[in-house]
Amino acid sequence: MKRLHRFALASLLLLSTQLALADKAAPQASKPADKASAPKTNQKAAAKADEVVEIDTEDPAMKAAVKKAQATFDDFIKTVSVRNPNIGNISVRVALRDGKKLEYVWLAPFTILDKGGYKGTISAIPTIVKKYQFSQQVPFKRADVVDWMYTEADTRIMHGNFTTCAQLSHAPESDIREIKKRYGLDCTRSAP
Repeated sequence: MKRLHRFALASLLLLSTQLALADKAAPQASKPADKASAPKTNQKAAAKADEVVEIDTEDPAMKAAVKKAQATFDDFIKTVSVRNPNIGNISVRVALRDGKKLEYVWLAPFTILDKGGYKGTISAIPTIVKKYQFSQQVPFKRADVVDWMYTEADTRIMHGNFTTCAQLSHAPESDIREIKKRYGLDCTRSAP
């Protein structure tokens, strides 16, 4: 149980660092089509701090989190496609495959392709699917999405990030309160 909590915290801290760096480079990152990113040296330092963040696909809470992310993905896309300077830290978490190997990584930024589908930039160093690299752009389909997130700048409330909430379900309540307070993560909040 503590291991999952550490992974959830590591995932949230890494994502927070990466998105903060991206926001410095592109403070108006309010649309998936925005291609701005932080300087690669800063992003690489953040990515190197990453631990392998495991997703237990057999955990009922994780299954529910992925299902919720999938069910609300279209609303997420509508919300982040509007140029709203109050929305930042836009990211999607996808399943990347290399043969029988599977890894879940956050992509930020990402774009909606004209012919359907999406393309995003890997924001951490993949450790399981070695054919992928940090900062590589990869295509993905809606079916590959296991999570999404964005933050409202004025309220500092994080929306989405359901998989981290599922991982935190195994953490001590005091740690959960601290993480929710620090990052604005509200695991009881419904989708956009």
